[in-house]
Amino acid sequence: MSDTVTTAPATVGPARLSAGTVRQYLAARSRLGDGTVRVLLLRAAPAWDGPTVQRTAGGLRARVAAAPSVLAVHEQILGHLDPANPTDPKVLVVLTDREDTELDPGLLARVYGGKVRSVDNWEVVQEAFDAHGLDGRLRRETWAAEALLDAAATRGWPSLGKGLLSRDEALTRLTRRRLRLGRHDTDALGGPAAHDDGDRIDPVALFRWTLTPDGPELLRDLRGPERAGLARFLAEPEQGGSTGKIVTALVDAEHGADAAAYAVVCAALWGHAETDHDLYRARGRAERWLGDQPPAQGDDLDRLLTSFGHSGEAYVRGLVDRGEHRLADPVLTRAAQLVAQFGAQTAAAASPLLAAGLDARFTAAGHALADDGAETVTAAVTELAGHALAADGGTRARIERVRMAVRLRRWLAGRPGADITSVADGTARQIRELSWVDRALDHLEAGGDTDDVLADAYSRIGAQVRAKRRELDRAFSERLAVWTKDGTAPGAMLTVESFLDRVVAPVAACPGRRVLLLLVDGMSAAIAAELGEELHGHWSEFDPLPDAAGAPVRRAVAAALPTLTAVSRTSLFAGTLMKGDQSDEKRLFPQHSCWNGAPAAIFHKDDLRGPDTGSPFSSALAEALADERTHVAVVLNTVDDRLAKEQKLGDGAWQTKEIGGLEPLLRAARANDMTVLLTSDHGHVIERRSSKLDAAGGTIGSARHRTPGGPVAPAEIELGGPRVVWPEPGSQIVVLRDHDTRYTALKAGYHGGATLAEFTIPLLALLPFGAQPPAGWRELGDPAPSWWAEDAEEGAGMEAGAKAGADAMPDASAALPRRKQTKKVAPPVAEGAITLFGEDEVATPAPHEPADPAVEPVAVPVSDRTEDLATALVKRLIATELYQAQLDLLARKPRDKAVLPKAITALVEAGTLPMTALAERAGQPATRAPGFAATLAQLLNYDGAQILEILPDNRTLRLHRAQLIEQFGL
Repeated sequence: MSDTVTTAPATVGPARLSAGTVRQYLAARSRLGDGTVRVLLLRAAPAWDGPTVQRTAGGLRARVAAAPSVLAVHEQILGHLDPANPTDPKVLVVLTDREDTELDPGLLARVYGGKVRSVDNWEVVQEAFDAHGLDGRLRRETWAAEALLDAAATRGWPSLGKGLLSRDEALTRLTRRRLRLGRHDTDALGGPAAHDDGDRIDPVALFRWTLTPDGPELLRDLRGPERAGLARFLAEPEQGGSTGKIVTALVDAEHGADAAAYAVVCAALWGHAETDHDLYRARGRAERWLGDQPPAQGDDLDRLLTSFGHSGEAYVRGLVDRGEHRLADPVLTRAAQLVAQFGAQTAAAASPLLAAGLDARFTAAGHALADDGAETVTAAVTELAGHALAADGGTRARIERVRMAVRLRRWLAGRPGADITSVADGTARQIRELSWVDRALDHLEAGGDTDDVLADAYSRIGAQVRAKRRELDRAFSERLAVWTKDGTAPGAMLTVESFLDRVVAPVAACPGRRVLLLLVDGMSAAIAAELGEELHGHWSEFDPLPDAAGAPVRRAVAAALPTLTAVSRTSLFAGTLMKGDQSDEKRLFPQHSCWNGAPAAIFHKDDLRGPDTGSPFSSALAEALADERTHVAVVLNTVDDRLAKEQKLGDGAWQTKEIGGLEPLLRAARANDMTVLLTSDHGHVIERRSSKLDAAGGTIGSARHRTPGGPVAPAEIELGGPRVVWPEPGSQIVVLRDHDTRYTALKAGYHGGATLAEFTIPLLALLPFGAQPPAGWRELGDPAPSWWAEDAEEGAGMEAGAKAGADAMPDASAALPRRKQTKKVAPPVAEGAITLFGEDEVATPAPHEPADPAVEPVAVPVSDRTEDLATALVKRLIATELYQAQLDLLARKPRDKAVLPKAITALVEAGTLPMTALAERAGQPATRAPGFAATLAQLLNYDGAQILEILPDNRTLRLHRAQLIEQFGL
């Protein structure tokens, strides 16, 4: 730029220069900083209220003085150039409105440039940015030149490298620096840090800025023209748009710090709530919060606030989703206060972000559970889970209880039968159906809910479930009494005394195989179901019985009686029915024939403690785990200990990390290539407002059993026979058969009785993903019953009892003499309808007892015909034109035409299957499982429908049967 610039017309007085303009003018003249004593005359209004000494970004220091007259100019020049004392700073800037012709030519010759220099702010701006030119639109922003120079402060502006300085570039940099939206901001404010030099100032940046301490005050403190200019810029569509308009209006109304909270309320008022008279009144109160001069009126203001609310709600939800509660919580608290101030409670109830909206969704879920149909319940749970605050730990537990209630409702809607045809039928049903019922009920009982509507729904559902469980447990106890009295052989049913021979021995016989037997004392089938669901994320589960008929399933193990640790655990480790203690277990377990001479060791609670702080295991356990020949058993007592000492209140969930020692042992099993068998010695019943029962004339043996004597109450049943080994083998005992009774003091849970939950021992056979299973092991799919799935329909529980009953072992059955039974009739099915679950029952005399015309036989479920119905569905599927068209599109068709129908049938039956298990059932090698799954997905997922879903673990498939039926017109 030349040193001479065009001056304003003489009729217009010179402008007042700001400190920023002076600094930038000096910074552009590097020669002034060479240490020579100089005077610079600038034509300007002779007034100065800035600091006397100015310092540029380059380090140049100069003294500024105002000279309103010719004499004053002369005095300043002479006083600086001919000082009595050394001059500091070396440069003097004199601001004057005098013309060159008024000054002494001799003195002018001694000043820098020999004249009074005129200042063009825009040229100084251009120099400040090292630009070769200015955008014409920028020059029209007359307020911006002085603001840009003032904002340069001592830092200057980053060079554009002789580029063109555009309007948007200049104003963006100015706004970021003035409002402190620059590189000093951190992403802790709800988004990525921005820089001075670039990026649009979008709604996120504005909301983040309003939450910075004193951020909005920075805009309010600017001079009027600059404040108005920046407000207009922020409101442009390319910048903040509607958010910029509303935020700047809020700043003017002194509500800028509440912009995010106000936006959340606006989103409820203008975006989510249904319109009525109360809503309009609340909107009016909210609009007045924008001050006397809102940025728009009528419909235009409605549109602005709708867009503003949407942006603000998205911003605050982002804070919540990222867990930035330091910022989000105060915003939501303030929003709740504004709701009360505006009278917007009804609108807040519709908010997907405000706590009031979450409360309303819980209430709606309660109403849906109590009164409405399946679709309404599903919608209510979806709405609840979609709320922004659903991710909070305590809220997650509440929502999980709602889901559990929905599952129980589905189970009840399926009209589960109360008949137990045999002991084997009962244990199979407990492990595959009723354990999930118990798990869901435990969640409800552990926490309940503070919402009255939801709490009432839980109470009703819980009462119905407990009543049904009581029927089932009483029916089972009668079967158990007959079976134990007669000493009937268990047949194919697993028992504690046959566990080592039937499950452990085949694994130990495999070359190179080692067993890690983890016995979680007191672990019920319900807890195993929960732990198994978590373990499925890292382990494959198998059916370890190689000769069992039917599809692979999770197995149950029958306990010894009474269901105590001293009886069942010792019997399991000894391989024979007996009563004992830890010393018996340590002596007999390694001697069992299942080890075939290999070493085996068992470790109890006192054997687990490490020798020092850094050791997860005792030295002996660590050595046994590392020994390539030794089979290991470990007893984990967490569940049993907690049942004796405390209740799980608020959250009924059990996780692997809560079972002391389980996680490190599983890691050790993976590292040492061991086969994991996770089981228990007995189950338990949870304390649910139980009542204490008098022991009559007997002696109390535990919380749930006693010796005979006195009358037997309805909640009790007498057991005897070879399976009862306390106090001696073949003894008679009286046990409790209802969940809600006990003999002893109050605890968190009890065992020793004859309920299904106590008698049924769960077994999980586990291997790491990709490990080669022992001979005969078959991988399981999802073991949960169909009504457990999120997308299950009402009535899906109808199959559960019958399906479990199909696995009952005839030689473990016992008819009840002269006990009348009503034969169940399956509900009618419409002609041509395809259902996936059914129930057939036939009257059959007990196998160990001849038929007697005088005795009404017990109705025994034989099969629910699931497999037949699945086959029928698949036959109809492959007959459709759409299926054939999809088949023709496959790039690689299996040579065996039966492979694909066989795989689809397996998926229809199981719902969810690991890829390797599906490949095995379809007769395909496991190495081709991923490719085979991709072929099936291409075949079934027509027109974007996700009928066959690959779950996030990339190894499990889920077939959505309802979508299959709908998409293929079945």
